[in-house]
Amino acid sequence: MTSYVNTGRSPVVRVPVGTVRVADPFSVLQRQMSRLFEDFKTPEGAAAATSRLGATDITENASAYVVATEVPGCSENDIKLGTANGLLTISGEKKKPELEEGTKHHVAGRQFAAFEDSFAIPEDVDVDKISATIKNGVLTVTMPKKAEAKPAERQIAIKAG
Repeated sequence: MTSYVNTGRSPVVRVPVGTVRVADPFSVLQRQMSRLFEDFKTPEGAAAATSRLGATDITENASAYVVATEVPGCSENDIKLGTANGLLTISGEKKKPELEEGTKHHVAGRQFAAFEDSFAIPEDVDVDKISATIKNGVLTVTMPKKAEAKPAERQIAIKAG
């Protein structure tokens, strides 16, 4: 007895326990191709000229937020980092190296393009103390948190009336 469940996605086939089911190779290929095209869709309009940064991690500890993003093949001179309107913007360009005359290109698998991405800056960040380093193709931006405002405490003397 086989039953079909409609969840809005591809139909799921429920097969009784003990029955072996072989995946349809064409449906597997179709799913893989769909994922491939979704991963490489380019934005429309003017944004098509720029691409997004590499993989990015954003972490938080007691004293700061840290944005670590992959920028392989870029040096500190290739990257611009700035803040405006509550956003941290990382932009730059990975330029294609010049080839000597007479050099033949057999395989061209690397990508060279401009990139830009923006991240919202949390309200508790001290924007004036944001710093950045680049090492081994990873740009690390440290956004220190503001010192917590401590309520002023004082003793008030009581006078006899």
